[in-house]
Amino acid sequence: MTLNRKQLQQFSARAGVIAAVTAAGLVGFAGPSTAIPHQPGAPFQPTLTRLIPTSCSAIIDAVTVPQPKSGEFGVRVKVTQTGEGCADWKVAVRWKNVTTGRENGQQHRVVNGVVQDTVDGVIIGFGMGPGVGQVEARIVALDSRDREMEQISGTAKFYLG
Repeated sequence: MTLNRKQLQQFSARAGVIAAVTAAGLVGFAGPSTAIPHQPGAPFQPTLTRLIPTSCSAIIDAVTVPQPKSGEFGVRVKVTQTGEGCADWKVAVRWKNVTTGRENGQQHRVVNGVVQDTVDGVIIGFGMGPGVGQVEARIVALDSRDREMEQISGTAKFYLG
């Protein structure tokens, strides 16, 4: 297949636009990496869970929140709960620093779709300090006995500096 002159011009114009957008995006990454501890707002994929034995389900949306101390992160969690007879349950953030191998996490109770004991809806604290390196984290729904419920866990990967 050969391109005629008009097709070649259209292709060249599109390639130029793509190159300009890519270059503009990369310019933003050229700034100092110490301004914040990690990429701002690394989103998790949504977590979908079914709250057994009730007829409830929940969608958990989460995004990382930079913390003032290097090597730490917070997670802003928003729960959309639906159904009847929803009992209290727990949401956990479990992480692994793939650079160092360190693993930990933290969990909080969810009452009527609201995550308890957070600071402005952000999970922070002792279990949220993996240190500097590449971090993989996932959102997990737990029952009142700390057993994982039926779910598709949302995950995120980010770097802490």
